[in-house]
Amino acid sequence: MKKLILSLLFLATTVSWLHAQDEDEEKGGWKSDHLFIGTGINLGFSNGFIIGLNPEVGYSINRFLDAGIATNFTYITQRDQFTNSTARYMAIGGGPFVRIWPVRMIFIGGQYEYNAISYSEKINGVIGNKQKFNAGSLLVGLGYGSRVIGQSQFYTSIMIDALNDINSPYRDEFGRVLPVFRTGFIFYLGRNK
Repeated sequence: MKKLILSLLFLATTVSWLHAQDEDEEKGGWKSDHLFIGTGINLGFSNGFIIGLNPEVGYSINRFLDAGIATNFTYITQRDQFTNSTARYMAIGGGPFVRIWPVRMIFIGGQYEYNAISYSEKINGVIGNKQKFNAGSLLVGLGYGSRVIGQSQFYTSIMIDALNDINSPYRDEFGRVLPVFRTGFIFYLGRNK
């Protein structure tokens, strides 16, 4: 809980600083060339496999900050090291995201996800123990990418789940964090003037 509170305080301080920096930039309202759509592809490995697709829509608020809404479709398999069983998850969800670009090609990212999860376990070739549940995740991490507002972008990031939800699709059966590697493409909708 302390980590979450410290992360939120850090995020609030950073956003305040970015807002103060933005006051020197051109004033104005909505800029159509700041609106973007895109998608990311998740990959992860640790006693199993994670693959996912993350469509998103967002807005570049200023030269330091992007925010928006992302959805996710994630499939996870995890093998038990001691038995002949495999756990399978299908997570569908979404939530807000933020990317802070302190320097031109590096960003700090955060995304809250609320997932509806279908779970099944395969033991000795027989599927059993089917369940459905929900879980929240707060993915945080660092990334590298090209970012020019109004032009297409490419990025790669590594993130981890900062929440301790036992049902998170980004944790293994022992509660250990599974790193999530994400590569994404973004396309701006308006014309860059």
